[in-house]
Amino acid sequence: MRSTYEVRRSHVLLTLMLSLVVLTAYGADMNRLSDYQWKNRVILVQAESGDTNALDILQQAQPELDARDIAWFVKTGSELVSNQNAVSSSLESDITDVLADNPPEERVLLIGKDGGIKSRESSLDLEAIFSRIDSMPMRVREMRND
Repeated sequence: MRSTYEVRRSHVLLTLMLSLVVLTAYGADMNRLSDYQWKNRVILVQAESGDTNALDILQQAQPELDARDIAWFVKTGSELVSNQNAVSSSLESDITDVLADNPPEERVLLIGKDGGIKSRESSLDLEAIFSRIDSMPMRVREMRND
């Protein structure tokens, strides 16, 4: 027969395992733009309806984007495309609001890990964005630690 200690230990281990499963399944979702703070840099692009140029550029540069912890979102009319697995309606609403708060000529926004807008541009220039990011103190530390 199992002792009380063994039964408790089994219950604790089972509870921890179930908690890990729940946190992995549900806690990893990014449901608001603020959920990316301190985890990812974010590029937001307001593209013309049917314009796939920004999508092509971002998809081709995915390794460089991954190296810089960049999550990107391209709003093309009513559609939102991203390198994220799923985009919740609340996250889409946040992105729409941020893009709407900027003048139409500022179609590309770079948001730093601290949540602040680091640049506003009229077009997507990844080389300029990478240069800006790579000069940021946090990124310099990341490169040093890699």
